[in-house]
Amino acid sequence: MAKIQRSQLGKQLNLKILEIPAGRPNRPGSPLKAKKITIHNTDNTNFGADAEKHSKFLNETGYYIHDGKKISVSWHYTVDDDSCVHHLPLNEVGWHAGKDGNANSIGIEICMNAGIDQSAAFDRAVKLIACLCFDMGLDPSADVVPHMEWTKKKCPSLLLDNGKLGAKWQTFIGKIVKLESEIEPG
Repeated sequence: MAKIQRSQLGKQLNLKILEIPAGRPNRPGSPLKAKKITIHNTDNTNFGADAEKHSKFLNETGYYIHDGKKISVSWHYTVDDDSCVHHLPLNEVGWHAGKDGNANSIGIEICMNAGIDQSAAFDRAVKLIACLCFDMGLDPSADVVPHMEWTKKKCPSLLLDNGKLGAKWQTFIGKIVKLESEIEPG
């Protein structure tokens, strides 16, 4: 089994830090002791809706309207085929997966915009999640969960088979498990 140093894998993420400013309504600042990582798809297929555009949305808007009410949203990372963007400290709650999901997990959104290399986006997400599992001592086979685990939303849509967990999800998790097992300190 080939080993890869954690620092080398981290460099492959092309990580950008564009945190939601403290005090914004969608950055509650509540403490988080994450036990899970929740995976989402953005469900935004607009051309150019990449990780930086989602960062701009979080930093400038940070909500959507549902039944006439503003619903604030935030999450920790957005991943596309080019980069990973970090939005919240890992010790702060994000609003991405219902009460229990928010209180117990880090949220990662994987882009699915028109023109994206979806395979490359999933590969970058696998690297990010493997790094997080390694750093936090999480078991990727048990502690990486779909959004639908917390709510009934059919998310991450691109990793579901007809709206259910199946082969796509298992393949994705298998890649994370394999890569995380190959990471060594350094």
